[in-house]
Amino acid sequence: MYALRTHMVVALACALAGGCSTAPADMRPNLVGDMKAPSSEVTTGSLPASGYQLSDNELKYDCRKLTGMMQIRILQVRGYDSNKQASAAARGLQSFATPIWGGTKEGLDPEAQHRKDLAMLEAYNRRLAGKNCKTFDLNAELAASKDTTPTPR
Repeated sequence: MYALRTHMVVALACALAGGCSTAPADMRPNLVGDMKAPSSEVTTGSLPASGYQLSDNELKYDCRKLTGMMQIRILQVRGYDSNKQASAAARGLQSFATPIWGGTKEGLDPEAQHRKDLAMLEAYNRRLAGKNCKTFDLNAELAASKDTTPTPR
């Protein structure tokens, strides 16, 4: 009885090990860096020295879309706290590891991202005004508590 159990365990172990050895030799590891970036219809503009430049897609947004995008971005910016960001050492490790193992570069420079977010909000607000839509009081909305929904005035 004991010998039968031992043989069954050995046979199971061999079957499992054999299954792994039959994988193709040219099979690459499944890394995040190997995956294609998800396609998205939201394309943001750029931030040259002259200020945030809206992309062609952003210029096509109507009042409702711009207002919704601004509400989301205001809520995100409200949660920004430079004292609660990742340490420089953690960002350094992330910048070292990302090219090797894949992953996101989000968060490597939180100050630059914060500046871009603020510039984007200002550009969107100007666009709303140019379209004769209700605009946001950005100073008041950014200073408001985290739980209140930003509303245009």
